[in-house]
Parts: sequence; C-alpha cells; structure tokens
Amino acid sequence: MKYSMTQSMIKRRTFLGGCIASAGASLLPLNAQASAKNNKEIWLSAQGRDAEHFALSWVQNDQQQSASVKSGFRGHGAAQHPLIKTQAVMFSRSPGTEGIVVDLSRGEIVQRFYSATNHHMHGHGCFSADGTILFTTESDYQTGAGKIVMRETRQYQTIGEWSSFGIGPHDIQLMPDQKTLVVANGGLRTRPQSGAQVLNLDSMKSSLTYIDSTSGELIGQYHVAEAKASIRHLDVAADGTVALATQVQRQGMSDQHTVTLAAVHHPGSAGLMMLEAPQTLTERFNDYMGSVAINEKERLAGFSSPRGDLVGFWDIDSGQLAGYHAFHDVCGLSVSLDQQYFILSNSAGEIRRISALSLQENRQLRQQFDGMHWDNHLFSVALS
Repeated sequence: MKYSMTQSMIKRRTFLGGCIASAGASLLPLNAQASAKNNKEIWLSAQGRDAEHFALSWVQNDQQQSASVKSGFRGHGAAQHPLIKTQAVMFSRSPGTEGIVVDLSRGEIVQRFYSATNHHMHGHGCFSADGTILFTTESDYQTGAGKIVMRETRQYQTIGEWSSFGIGPHDIQLMPDQKTLVVANGGLRTRPQSGAQVLNLDSMKSSLTYIDSTSGELIGQYHVAEAKASIRHLDVAADGTVALATQVQRQGMSDQHTVTLAAVHHPGSAGLMMLEAPQTLTERFNDYMGSVAINEKERLAGFSSPRGDLVGFWDIDSGQLAGYHAFHDVCGLSVSLDQQYFILSNSAGEIRRISALSLQENRQLRQQFDGMHWDNHLFSVALS
C-alpha cells in the first residue's frame, strides 16, 4: 500500500501551484550497444542474495529484460566512468576488499582491483572529472584511520592515499566545481574479520567532510547533533547543495529519543539543516536511511529506508517534508535522467517510478524482474 502526504498530512506544494565472470550472452537481451547508440537510459545496481548470484545487474528503462555480470562478492555502490560511458565500477560492500570494472556494452568484467594489505573498502567511490583517477573510501583497519585511496584508471593501480579526516569514510562524490570531494565519514570502525560489527560505538564521531582532490587538504567539516547518527550516503545538486542520509547506532545511545535522519548542507552555510518530519513518521524510518537522491528540477531529495519500508521526500531549500511512499524493503533510489521520476527498487526485484511533480506512483510503469534481488543503491546512466 502506498501512502502520500496528499493523503495524510500536506499537499505537494499545493501540487506546485494548481550498479569472477560474465553471466553470458543469454543474460544480455538489452543489446547494450544499440542502447549506447540510441542513448537509452540504464538503471544499474548491485544485486543477488548469495555468493553464487552476487552481480552487477542492469535494466533498460523501457524494457522488461535484464543483464548481469557476476562479481563473486556482494556489491554496494557503483560509479560510471565520466568519459567511457559504457564502463562502470562496482565496489564491494563494507568491509570488502575488491572492486570490478564492467563494460556494459559487452557484459564483461574488464578489470578487477583490490585494497592494499590491511585496508578494506567501504562500498563507494567516484572518478575525477577527466576520468584519470578513481577515488575510493577505505580504512586502514589496523589503525582505524579513514583513507581516500587514489587509483589510475588504466590498470586501476593505487597511486596514493589521503586522510579522510575521520573514521569509516563511506560515500564520496565529486562536487560541481570538479575539484572538491565531499565525504561521509560514518565514524564507525570495522574489520573484515568481524564483518559489519562496529568496534567503536562509545567513541564514534561522524562528519560531512570537504577535501581538495588535488592536494588532499581539508576544506571544511560539519557534524550532526546526534553523536550516534552515522552519516552514510550523499547526493549533490548542481549548485553544490549536499543531501545526506544517516543511520543511528541506537545500541550506543543512552536513551531512546527520536533522531532526525536526513539533512542538507547548502554552499557557504555554517551548519547542516536537518530535515524534520512528524515524530510518528520519523519513528517509522526505524533509525535508518539507506539511499538519497536529489531531483534537480523539483529541488526535492528522496531518502529510502528499507527498515521502515518507506521513502521520504523533502524540499532541499525550505527543508519542508513534501511526501512519502510506502514500498516493502525499498533501498535503491535514483532519479530518471529527464528528472520526471524518482526510481525506486527493492530486494524483491521490483522497480517503481514516483512522479517528482506529484509524488504519486505511475502504477502503469511498474516493473518486476523475477530472480533479481536489487541491493542498496540504484544508478541512472546513459551509455553515450
């Protein structure tokens, strides 16, 4: 069942005024080369429930068929090469140690890369504007220090690393100035041997951090008020506004007060603007925002909560709640390239489109991919 603020709380601005081996050719029905020629929109995501099926998979927005390349590890985030549009990188889920470069037009892994000894990845990365460097969020798990690791993009060999100025750097993106990196330092220390177990609940400290991509220098750093809220995921608008999603480590809290989970940082602002909602709705998000995506046209940010089976939408300028949509185990979240829709995916292989204007679902465009289990993040890309 879908819920919207038009049903229960407010109207949407009064209706605005009035991402080992290829899975094989049989799994490539999209004809991705034709897709590249026609500039079709592709939605890609990590997917799979077990090691035998973990993959980077993708679908074409106007087809009911899918393509996959098995990865051999559970993936998390992905990034498209800014110049070689048919290539995408998928990063292993934290605390993983490898990534793959996939040619989407051939359905093949063209490169595999690994973390250095005593390092592990946190599931995200981004390219430099010219595509010559891949930045990944990693940790030295012996010291716990967060790292931004740089790799050249011919053989994907490490060429350097910088401090992330925090612990547990998770998401990372390049800002619109094409020079500054914005990093979500989640504050959580983990080790590959103990999986996702947090080792520093008492001392965790999360931060939104800006770093000069050419020098590694710290430009700015901001914190949320709740010490046990881990900043995990980001999206960036063309004007430099950053939307950030947090996950509360409630087992480390001393009380049970409700915590606001979404925030925005505007360029030049001295602090973060928290995106509030009625307490009953905030509680339904169950301390967990999984993905965030900004719709440029409507100036809205969507935040998904698989634990709450909800996606919430906020105006990134005013901070006002605009609506929400109920969808079982939803986590993947993106925006269509034409900015008309928020695209939602879940672990049952479903994809839905929510109008960015009305925040109502176009039910006629629902898609179901049997056997697919979409993971945390969904990415909208064009192959040319």
